[in-house]
Amino acid sequence: MPQWVVWGVLVVLVVGPLLPLLLASLRSKPYYLPGGTFTLHAYQQLFTDPDFWIAVENTVLFAVLTTALAVTAGTVFAILCGRTNMPGRKVYGVLLVAPVVIPPLGLIVGWVSVYGQSGYLTGLVASLHLPVWNLSSIPGMAVLGAAVTTPIAFLTCQSALAGSDTALEDAARSAGAGALQAITRITVPLLRPAILNCGVLIFTLSLEVLGIPLFLGQPSHINLYATYLYRAWNNSGVPDPPFVSAGAVLLLVVVTALLLLRTRLAGAEQRFIATSPRGGIGYQPLDLRGWRRPLAVLVGLFITVTSAVPLVGLVVMSSVKALTTLVAPWDLLTGGNWRQLVTDSTVRRAIMDSLLIGTLGGAVTVALVAVATLIAHRSGFPLRRTIAPLLAYPRAVPGIILGIGFFWSYLMVEPGPYVRNNIWGEMIVLSVRNITLAYVVIYPSLARINEELDRAARATGAGWWTTAGRVLLPILRPSLVAAFLLVFVSILNDYDPVVFLQKPGTEVIGVTMLQFWQKGALGPVAALAVVQIIVVGVVLAIGARVIRKGRHA
Repeated sequence: MPQWVVWGVLVVLVVGPLLPLLLASLRSKPYYLPGGTFTLHAYQQLFTDPDFWIAVENTVLFAVLTTALAVTAGTVFAILCGRTNMPGRKVYGVLLVAPVVIPPLGLIVGWVSVYGQSGYLTGLVASLHLPVWNLSSIPGMAVLGAAVTTPIAFLTCQSALAGSDTALEDAARSAGAGALQAITRITVPLLRPAILNCGVLIFTLSLEVLGIPLFLGQPSHINLYATYLYRAWNNSGVPDPPFVSAGAVLLLVVVTALLLLRTRLAGAEQRFIATSPRGGIGYQPLDLRGWRRPLAVLVGLFITVTSAVPLVGLVVMSSVKALTTLVAPWDLLTGGNWRQLVTDSTVRRAIMDSLLIGTLGGAVTVALVAVATLIAHRSGFPLRRTIAPLLAYPRAVPGIILGIGFFWSYLMVEPGPYVRNNIWGEMIVLSVRNITLAYVVIYPSLARINEELDRAARATGAGWWTTAGRVLLPILRPSLVAAFLLVFVSILNDYDPVVFLQKPGTEVIGVTMLQFWQKGALGPVAALAVVQIIVVGVVLAIGARVIRKGRHA
């Protein structure tokens, strides 16, 4: 019976919010207004709106450019760090994934403060009468989108290269092929499924992006799909006109189709990996010869431009009245931005609420996912095969869509007032959004535990729950800690699932940053982003120490 309860909770949390969303898109009026009938008028209204098609066109162009740039950069960096003798490749391999743990809004604010239309370096280049870039254009936004998603392509291709047999590359070199020939004729073709896999994933993520067009698209009046829905909601006389729900359903269908395609590509990827018992033992990296140092400099320059410089700009922005080339930054130093974090009750509440939601939501999420993973892979539960897809799906659902779905769920379901208009409702949404992250950390560790331990425990008379609680979960403790850290950081940095749920008194850091940005208060936004980065750094440092002690024990 308890296993059925866990399965039921997962179904309600993952599938439940999507059904009210579909129903809302088929109603002529929102559910909280009297009257209304079932109709397709919302979809007709959506398809006849010229702004909708402009947003679709902009989104597809943005997604294509972002995917092309990110996949190209990630693949090249993975090959350079994993297959060549480029100097500093191990250090670069760590630094290239830095944007994964940097709060996304913080990175965006850093980019805007340095490279935006009023950014410091933009103004510096313009003062030299040189042509400047336009970050508030679709290509400009795509460059930032690629900087954020390049680590995904890098990690995917690096994983495909790790442990794969290098005999084919050795044979090519023995036949007289140079490093470039070995890479283009052997390494890249072997990476083709991994490239397609991460390409579909990045394209999917680009369709749902909200922060980049909100921060950068506004000066040029450029809407992407997510900002089109966001502004239609906020500019409407009533929250969530039906066509916003219709737009959300359409995006959900497209994203789900892309997820299924990615699943097929991930399965095909295994057929393109050449492995052998020796793996990479005795492998001699491809010799880049005279290109070793120039390529190392280019990779270092990429990291500096995309991560280091924006972070410096973010820190400076948090401590000055304005960041401009007309006045030296040290002449504009102020503590007002940081003082506001202490004196403004809204900001204080946002920080405390985010920490509370991240801590409690992370703990509950990891506990639920740990039990669900054990049921899915170490039990005889009749519906165990449905649990893994349920755990994997939430991250595929765009955060903005999940937020609208929960908005309707809280209105339609009887227990709604207990979670509506308070931080507990926001915690549920953010926790559901991050179920997948906990699963991808816990499951690989569980798969490495020999099932003989389960059988030995049952042989002594232990039931399934006793075996799970006294044998498997204690062994999984380091993975549970790692999963909690990942979920905590993700909840702290996330914002798009709750942009439609936050009300006065229920603030979180991400949405508060958006609200300050819309008011033109750039300094407090930067200060909040720096707080996020400090908290993430402290939590990761403590967590790494705990994990090391646990593994040693």
